[in-house]
Amino acid sequence: MKDMRHQLARHPVRVVTQRTGLSADVLRAWEKRYGVVAPDRSSGGQRLYSDEDVERLSLLRRATAAGRNISQIATLAIEELEDLVQEDQSQQVQTGATLTSRGAEAEHYLEASLQAIKRFDAVELESLLRRAAMQLSGAMVIDEVIVPLLRELGESWHRGESTPAHEHMGTAAIRRVLGWISGSAIVSTQAPTVVVATPTNQRHELGAKIVATTASTEGWRVVYLGSDLPADAIVAAAIQTGATVVALSMLFPVDDPGLVREVTRIRQLLPQQIPLLAGGPAATTHEADFSHHGIRVIADLPHLRVLLRSMNPSQPARR
Repeated sequence: MKDMRHQLARHPVRVVTQRTGLSADVLRAWEKRYGVVAPDRSSGGQRLYSDEDVERLSLLRRATAAGRNISQIATLAIEELEDLVQEDQSQQVQTGATLTSRGAEAEHYLEASLQAIKRFDAVELESLLRRAAMQLSGAMVIDEVIVPLLRELGESWHRGESTPAHEHMGTAAIRRVLGWISGSAIVSTQAPTVVVATPTNQRHELGAKIVATTASTEGWRVVYLGSDLPADAIVAAAIQTGATVVALSMLFPVDDPGLVREVTRIRQLLPQQIPLLAGGPAATTHEADFSHHGIRVIADLPHLRVLLRSMNPSQPARR
């Protein structure tokens, strides 16, 4: 039986990530923490997966994408996972009209927020964003209102259609709303801790604030340190708070020659069991160097959510 399975175990990690949609980081975390699959090894030590492994991982990805907690479905049989995914798909069809309606609602809030910024109406802007946060899911208000709003603010400034004053007023209101969303999140006393910061010379903190808010809405206890912090300070905070993970936001400058050295130092000083996550344009620019030093580069907020869910066994299952 083992020999037969070994013959079937022929898919390397890069093939599995392409076929399942899971990143190598998430795949590794799921195997280590939850034993979702047990890949064989080639003679050279490379992990090899069977067709059954790939099928199982695909089902788990679809289930977690629908909101299921990996810790509560990791041990289900393939047949049970198929039933669960089918149930979730049926529910999605039934709620499709609602989701479409929410998408239109998010577009309304985005457009209304842009108009409030043009009028310098900070009170209306903050009211709009708070209402959006109450009526939409945490992920939707961040992904489909706040992030596009920040993007449009920057692009409008570069097109000469708005001024730095518009951008400053808008980002100040967004910062307050993000803090309000984080403060409203229900976090278990048993929740793991994430330390969020930006490293030295990374002075733009809104990316870090968005990461912190996202982690809060995913049930994590967040220790937010702010921007432009040296490696020693970030590591000391992570150790003192018993952090499960450290997340760094890196927006600009993307070409800072000292960034790789500084972030690599954080990785070297952190205990090995604490993952170091990096996100933002500057992180993407240096992805090869970061990955080489064991630093996980996060592609986007959905990727971050999947990874946080895989590392948070205290989070309740989502329906």
